Amino acid sequence: MNRFFLIFGLLCAFCMGASAQFTEADKELMDAYLENNMPKWKSFIDAVPWNTATKQAKLRSLAYEYGYCAAMLDVNKKQAAPYVERFHKHVEEMKPHLGAGYYDMYLSSVYAFEIMLGKSAHFISTLKLANSAAEKQPDNPITLGYRANVLFYAPRGIGNKKEALRIFEKAEKLYRAPQWKYCWNRPATLLTIAQCYEKQGDLDTAIRKAQALLQEFPNYKYVKNTYLPQLKAKKAKKK
Repeated sequence: MNRFFLIFGLLCAFCMGASAQFTEADKELMDAYLENNMPKWKSFIDAVPWNTATKQAKLRSLAYEYGYCAAMLDVNKKQAAPYVERFHKHVEEMKPHLGAGYYDMYLSSVYAFEIMLGKSAHFISTLKLANSAAEKQPDNPITLGYRANVLFYAPRGIGNKKEALRIFEKAEKLYRAPQWKYCWNRPATLLTIAQCYEKQGDLDTAIRKAQALLQEFPNYKYVKNTYLPQLKAKKAKKK
């Protein structure tokens, strides 16, 4: 799962369609993300009767298909490939029902997934679509965070880590609104902000951000067991 959390953070975006609304029904799946229990997401998306599901059920399933693809690409590409293909098909089917910017973001992620599978080299398209998604919804933390992730993880000469941090921090403020309480991308964004400070060499701030993250989400398994200990070890080594 390391790539899911560290390298391809650009894949950690989340949406519910035209207007993102998260309810207590999403808490269980957010907890599964925090506990690194992606099989639970697989069980959820596999159980959705796509052909007979309502529009809202499809939009909700699409969001979790998206996150599951990102996670599985690091674990087992062969197993991930049919889910990426299914996700792409569902994105195109639901295009008329996706809000402004969301289709661009999802298609951008499809290209990113295909790059990871070695099936395409659409990185420029990935970047352009990420920019377009944020421009269409400049006050949406999801599209903003996705663009920031692309800037943060893009190759040198294309990316911009300082600009990414500025956008991440704007998104984090927007995520404080009540409708995002059960959105798993909220803690994911807090993690990436800590990683931004780490990349800038500011380990003290990175540690403080990670500790604050655990205060709000104490069951965030990756941060608790891996990331924060790594930061502390890195700081100790520098002394």
